[in-house]
Amino acid sequence: MGETVPALDRALERVSALDYGASRPFVNHGPMACEALAALGLGTSIDEWVPRFESSMEGAVLPEVAGWSPPREWQDAVGDSRLLAQWMGYFKGAIADDGWPSIVSLWVPRFMPGLAAALFHGVIRTSHAVRAIDAVDTPARRTELARALASWATWIEPGETTGATDTDTDPGQAAAVSAAHGARCYVAAPTIFHLHGVTGAMAVQLLAGHLTDAAGVAAVHQLQVEHADLFRGVRPWSGDVEADRWDDGVELAASRSYDSHQIKLVEACRRGFATTGDPAFVAAAATVTGIRRP
Repeated sequence: MGETVPALDRALERVSALDYGASRPFVNHGPMACEALAALGLGTSIDEWVPRFESSMEGAVLPEVAGWSPPREWQDAVGDSRLLAQWMGYFKGAIADDGWPSIVSLWVPRFMPGLAAALFHGVIRTSHAVRAIDAVDTPARRTELARALASWATWIEPGETTGATDTDTDPGQAAAVSAAHGARCYVAAPTIFHLHGVTGAMAVQLLAGHLTDAAGVAAVHQLQVEHADLFRGVRPWSGDVEADRWDDGVELAASRSYDSHQIKLVEACRRGFATTGDPAFVAAAATVTGIRRP
């Protein structure tokens, strides 16, 4: 991975703990974008990207609170932004004590009914953190995973749940197929909401390999339910012969944009295209970067 490992760790140490102030309750996209740049092999761009991102933030840093544990009825403690620091402290300690794989396999299925919470950002940030720590286990990546899971915990709306159905399809593959449909809808109607339907689906694809088969199937079913609502009334793009191979130019365009949404969508689309070969991912990447509007 060359310089990508230290570059990403340096970035996470600077941006993972940043948050918007109470007057601007937005999502911290910095860790996700930096990890996506690393996955694209653009680690040299991370050091340039971070200062630009920091200047857009208010600089608030929320330290974790150690010694707190969720109640036995843990559902009573989700969806409450006031407990963000407590959840961060809990996950940081739990990852240190039990290892990140066991924490992911336990808590991601619990949170999956809140898949669409905060426009899919809980699952998206968690998936980027999991891929980072799965590649190289470092303190910076453990802290980022703890913060990602904690953020997801505070965004969930209590009571969100759907039932699961059996499927013979590999959950990761099924999530990628759902993402391809989302990409077609995004190309047809390129809104920020539809964009997150694609990155959210590819986040499920990333996490599926870290879950049990049953949990993976439930996650895909939840994704399909959320997509049915998100893309209701959208007539998907039908495809064309010009989008039958990946265009490396979109990666450079996304990195030069310094736009976290472009970076994340292009990385998700490259992974989706590699998994399915569906030209919708090529078209979506071209659309978000403005290289071509199908």
